[in-house]
Amino acid sequence: MKLLFPRSRRSQAAVGAVNLSLLLGSASLLIWGGLYVGVYSGRFAADEFSEIPHGRPPKVVTAAVDPAAESIKKGAKIYSQVCIACHQADGNGNPGGGIPPLAGSDWVLAEGPNRIIRIVLHGLEGPVKVNGTTWGQNQMPPQAKSADNPAGLAPDDVALVLSYVRNAWGNKASLVTTEMVSAVAKETATQVGYWHPDDLLKLPATVGAGAPAGAPQTPEQLKAALKALPVDQLEALLKEIKK
Repeated sequence: MKLLFPRSRRSQAAVGAVNLSLLLGSASLLIWGGLYVGVYSGRFAADEFSEIPHGRPPKVVTAAVDPAAESIKKGAKIYSQVCIACHQADGNGNPGGGIPPLAGSDWVLAEGPNRIIRIVLHGLEGPVKVNGTTWGQNQMPPQAKSADNPAGLAPDDVALVLSYVRNAWGNKASLVTTEMVSAVAKETATQVGYWHPDDLLKLPATVGAGAPAGAPQTPEQLKAALKALPVDQLEALLKEIKK
C-alpha cells in the first residue's frame, strides 16, 4: 500500500534524531538517579538502621568522675554505719536523747573543720550550744581508730564522713581531707579525755591556723601535755620553771 504522503528522507532523519535524543536523555536520567540513590539513600544494607552505624562498634564515652561526689558518696556509707543511730538519717539529731542536729549546724558549717575533726577524734562532753540552742550533758565517744578502739575510723574515713556531713541535708561547705585529719591528730596527740565545747571554741575553725594569740590552755590540757613529756624533758622543764 502506498502512502498518500510519503516521508521524505529529511523527515526520517529528524525522527531518528529525536529517538536518539530520547534514548540518551533516558539513559542520563537513569544514571543520575542511580548515583543519587546510591549516595543519599543510606545504602540498602541489612544493618543500615542498626544502632551500630554501618556495622562499626559505637564509641564508648566515659563520664568524668567527680572526686567531690565520690568522697561524699563514700562518706554517706560510713555515716550510715557509724553515726546514723544517734544523729538520724535526716541529720536532725535526737531531741529526746539530747543529741544535737548536724543539718544546718553552725559547728558543722564553720569556715573550717578543725573543731569537728577534734570531736570525732577525741569525743565531746558537756552542754553544747548549736544554732543558739543548748543541748544536754550527753557524751559523744571518740570515733578514731586507736588501741582502745581498733574498730574505729582511720584518718581517711574521718575525712570522708565529715565531708559528707558538711554537704548533706542542705549543708554546703568545703570537703575535709585526710591530710587535715592527720594534721589535727598529730597536733592533738597528747589530748586526754573528751573535748569540752568551751575549749574548742577558743580554737580557730581552720586547720593549721594556730591557736589565737594569748589563748590560755585549761589546767586539764596542761596536765595532759606534761604527762605526755618524756621524764628527762619533764625534769628539765621543772628545773627551768624553778629558776
